[in-house]
Amino acid sequence: MILGIAYMGAMLEREGHPVALADERIETDQSMKEHIAQNDVIGFSALTPNIRRAIAWAKYAKEQGKTTIMGGPHASVDQGVFLDSGHFDYVLKGEAEYTMPQFLKALEGDDEAAMAEIPGLAAMREGELIIDNPAPPLIKKLDDIPMPARHLLPMDAYFKNNPEHLIYIFTTRGCPFKCIFCQKELTGRGFRVRSTEAIVDELEHIIKTYDPGVILFVDEILTLRKKRIHEMCDEILRRGLKFEWVANTRADCVDYPLLKHMHRAGCRRIYYGWESGSQRMLDVLKKDLTPEVIVNAAKMTRRAGIWAKVYLIVGSPGETAQDVAETEKVLRLAGPDLIRVSVFNPLIGTESWDNYQASIDISDLSENYVSSNRSGYKHEHFSQVELEELRKNIVRSYERWYYSMPQRLRRIYERALYYMENPKYGKKRIGRAVGLVPPPKRLVVTNHH
Repeated sequence: MILGIAYMGAMLEREGHPVALADERIETDQSMKEHIAQNDVIGFSALTPNIRRAIAWAKYAKEQGKTTIMGGPHASVDQGVFLDSGHFDYVLKGEAEYTMPQFLKALEGDDEAAMAEIPGLAAMREGELIIDNPAPPLIKKLDDIPMPARHLLPMDAYFKNNPEHLIYIFTTRGCPFKCIFCQKELTGRGFRVRSTEAIVDELEHIIKTYDPGVILFVDEILTLRKKRIHEMCDEILRRGLKFEWVANTRADCVDYPLLKHMHRAGCRRIYYGWESGSQRMLDVLKKDLTPEVIVNAAKMTRRAGIWAKVYLIVGSPGETAQDVAETEKVLRLAGPDLIRVSVFNPLIGTESWDNYQASIDISDLSENYVSSNRSGYKHEHFSQVELEELRKNIVRSYERWYYSMPQRLRRIYERALYYMENPKYGKKRIGRAVGLVPPPKRLVVTNHH
């Protein structure tokens, strides 16, 4: 489920514009064509790995005589790839909840003067930029943006494709850290937050309307300000909302009291961006972390009864076999429950793109762009084939270790310690195991709209 277009849909509805949303990952080719046929203006948004597909659909839309406009993270840093294709009439850079309604009003009124003043708008005619406005200021009051229009998305199809019935929610925008691989142009390096009341109102709406199995907080760093998460957990508990949720955060943005509070409020998984266990690679990537902090966070998370998944990067600039060995050592000291390993990719609009231009195969990127398994970056010590094998081997090796009998016994021991510290959960778990406590019942929700 994608929230970017759901926010846009909500804003356009509020401004009185008829709007439909389509997610190309869920729709069939035929249903995509029907959406395009039924609408006059076709707006696109895509993350970097998907821009080729967006361009292909824009080509089809232009062939049907439609007006096309591109927005989103990649468009905010690389408008040329869309305008140069000849398949987009406009690009809208930056956060566009306010500028998209402006654009539609100017378009409907054929008001060229108003069009030329829209922040973030770019347009090319006959090979020349006729509009190229800087992105608008970041939206300060996130509570002023309406709740995402999930009712315009194919929620039943999402649930059919995801047995967990996963739903996303944002509570913040922006990230103040300086990791060299992260695009910041769309949401900035500041940190803007929604109010506790607005967040929990949306959570309550999601639970009552869609009965999700899991809610994923897709904020880049949910727990950057611990006080607000304590407040959010307090409000979830006060309202008696019972649901399972997942957080994305950093290892240096948690402590044990916070993790315990999150668990009481329903948090059962945390996704950490570690990237490496080598201090040298952490410094290259400007993670501002240490292996000691990483290991300690993992132990606290496990002690709080929360399951941890971590993201790693292999093939960072200058990485050696010794750096990989240090990462594998840290993994075994920390013991996360799942790891995901990607190949280092310098994305346009990031410091890594600016710093390593000489080592980036631009022609390769123009054909394949980016994926988690390969990269346009020409590494100093590993070939693309070696990096892919290295990526797979890290996962295989860790999974063999994680599922070995000594580690299974360690987890049983740690789980027993957890239940001793939290007897309420221990009694419930034992009760379910012996059939005295029934499993939680799911609501039957027949109308998602």
